[in-house]
Amino acid sequence: MRKIILEKTLMNNQSLQYIIYARKSQENKDRQVLSIDSQITELREFADKNNLNVVKEFQESQTAYKIGRPIFAEMMELIEMGVANAVLVWKPDRLARNAIDGGRIIQSMDDNLLQEIRTPYEIFRQTDNRMIVYIYFGMSNDYSRQISANVKRGNREKYRRGEFVGKALLGYLNADVGNSKNIILDPPKSQIVKKLFEEYSAGLYSVIDMVKKADVLGLKGIYGNPIAKSGMYKLLKNTAYYGLYKHGGEYHQGSYEPLISIDLFNKVQDVLKSKGKPRKFGWINHAYKARLIKCGECGCSVTAETKRKFYKTTGRTGIYTYYHCTKRRGKCSQKPVSEEEMEQMLRKYVYRIEIDKEVWNLGIELLKAKHSGEIKQSILSRRLIEKDYEKVDRELEKLLQLRIDQEITAEEYSSSKKTLMDKKLLIKEKLGDREQTSNNWLELAENFFETALQARKIMEGTDLQRKRDLIQSVGWNLLLKDKKLDFSFKKPYDILLKPDARTSVQRGRDLNPR
Repeated sequence: MRKIILEKTLMNNQSLQYIIYARKSQENKDRQVLSIDSQITELREFADKNNLNVVKEFQESQTAYKIGRPIFAEMMELIEMGVANAVLVWKPDRLARNAIDGGRIIQSMDDNLLQEIRTPYEIFRQTDNRMIVYIYFGMSNDYSRQISANVKRGNREKYRRGEFVGKALLGYLNADVGNSKNIILDPPKSQIVKKLFEEYSAGLYSVIDMVKKADVLGLKGIYGNPIAKSGMYKLLKNTAYYGLYKHGGEYHQGSYEPLISIDLFNKVQDVLKSKGKPRKFGWINHAYKARLIKCGECGCSVTAETKRKFYKTTGRTGIYTYYHCTKRRGKCSQKPVSEEEMEQMLRKYVYRIEIDKEVWNLGIELLKAKHSGEIKQSILSRRLIEKDYEKVDRELEKLLQLRIDQEITAEEYSSSKKTLMDKKLLIKEKLGDREQTSNNWLELAENFFETALQARKIMEGTDLQRKRDLIQSVGWNLLLKDKKLDFSFKKPYDILLKPDARTSVQRGRDLNPR
C-alpha cells in the first residue's frame, strides 16, 4: 500500500510544472526571514529530493505589503498562460501580504490554473485546503499592518523627542544619547561639510567646484563613494543641517546640534537659485564678480572674464581681465572695464574712509561705556522674542488641529508646518544671538573700527578674498554704468568718510537711505 501511494505522488509531482519563488523585503521588519540565496538553496534541494519538475526560478527584493511587484506579476502571467501550474515557496507569506495579490493567487487556484502551492512543510491545493492559504495571506497582511502601526507610533514618539529618524546624514553619526538614539557631529567630516556651505554661500564657486573641493579634502558620501554633482546638490539643499529634517513626508525639528545656521542655509539657496552661476578661468579668481556689482543700465550682475593673448613677435602671452555685464536680460550697451580700472575706482571709494589710531582708541573707550546699556536693552529684546516663540508654538497647535479635523490636506499641512518651523528656528537663533550679545557685541564693534583702520592696507594687498570681504562690509548697491562705479557706503562706515567725501555724497542722491 505504501508503495502505491509513493508511485501516485511521484506521478502527480511529474505532472506539475513548478516555479520557485523567493522574496525578501529590504525592510527591517522582514529581517527574520532567510536571505534570498538561502531560500533558493533550500528550495532547490527540496525539489531534487522530492522529484519536483522546476521550470523557472524567480527572485525579488521588494515588500509584498504593497501591490506593484514586477517579478511577482511576471510569475503570475506565466501561470495564467499555462507555462507553470505550481509554486514552490519558502512560506506562503512570501507570495502575498496584500488583498489584491492574495486574491489573484486564490482566483488562479479556483480557475485551476494554479494547482498547487508547496512549501518544505505544507501543501495547498484548490480541492483540499485553499481556504487555509487565504487565512495565511490575511494573517500576513494583518501582521504587516501591526508592524507598520508600531513603527509609525515609535516614530511619532521620536519626533516629539526631536530624535533624528534614519541613517545619519553626512557629517553626523548615529549614536546613543542618554536613553534614546540621535545623531551627533562627526568632527572631521562635519567641519568639511560646514566649510562647503560657507564657501559656496560667498557665490564664488559652482557646485562642481564644491564636488572637487570635497574630493581634495577627502570627504566621501555616507556609503563611502565619491560625492557626485547630484549628491552635492542634495547636500546643499538639505534642511536637516540647520535642524529641520524631513521624514514620513513631513518636517520635524531635531534636538541634535545644528551644523549651520538657517541664515547661512538661506544664503546657499539664493546662490543655487541664481541663474548666473560664477565661473572660473583656470585657477584665476576674480574678487569683484558673482553678484557683488550690478549693471547700472539693465540691473544684471557684473561678471569677470580673463583672456589670454599670445604675441608671436615677442613670444609673450598676455593675460587680460575685464569686468562686464552678463546681459542675462537681453541687449545691454554697457562696455567692459579692465581689472585695473575697477581696482582704481574701488580704491578711490575705500580711501575715503579715514580713521587714525587716536580716533580708534577713543572709539573703543566710548563703546565700552555704552556696553552696559546694551546689555539691559538685550534683556528686554529677549523677552519680546520669547513671546514670538510661544506664538509660533500656538500656531503649530492650531495647524495640527485643522489637520486632525481634516479641514486642510496633508500637502497643505506639510507646507504650512515647514514655514512655521522655519520661523521658529529663526526665532531660536535670535534667542541664541541675544544670549551672546553681551559677550560679542563689543567684539563686533571693535571689528568695525579694525576694518576701517586696515581698509587702505587691504586694498593695496594681493589677498583677493580679503578685498572682496572688505567691499562687502563697507559698500552696498554697487552700480557700474558708462565705465563709472556708483558706490554706496553702509552704516556706520559712512560716518568715517573724509569731510570732502561726505560733502560730495550729500550733494548727490542719498547713497545710504538705510
